Amino acid sequence: MSNQTLEIKWEWPAGRQIETKLLADIKKISKASKGLFGIGASPSMANALPDATDVVASVVSGPENLVGKDLSMRIPGVEADKLKVGEHAAIGLVENNTIGICVSAAPTADTHALKDWLNRWNCE
Repeated sequence: MSNQTLEIKWEWPAGRQIETKLLADIKKISKASKGLFGIGASPSMANALPDATDVVASVVSGPENLVGKDLSMRIPGVEADKLKVGEHAAIGLVENNTIGICVSAAPTADTHALKDWLNRWNCE
């Protein structure tokens, strides 16, 4: 199986329901580069996110074609603050698994409890 990194774009939910749920192991969290002179953080930039943070994770549960793959996602700092390296998180995707619209830290590390939690989890 290929371990190609999935590049997931972030958008606010805007009333959309998630199409795919992933359970991911958080590998790295880092502040995003703001670019030369901080221009990448300008509110006038279409892709600018408040306190943009890069998250790298490995998919441990979800659609079979995504399990085992790494994903990279730039998310707002308020969303990233929910996550911790070495712990699990749920990620809600839309538009053919290309756009993330919500993340939540998992409440437990127990493997069986995680699967049950993910099945009940809703984008909030």
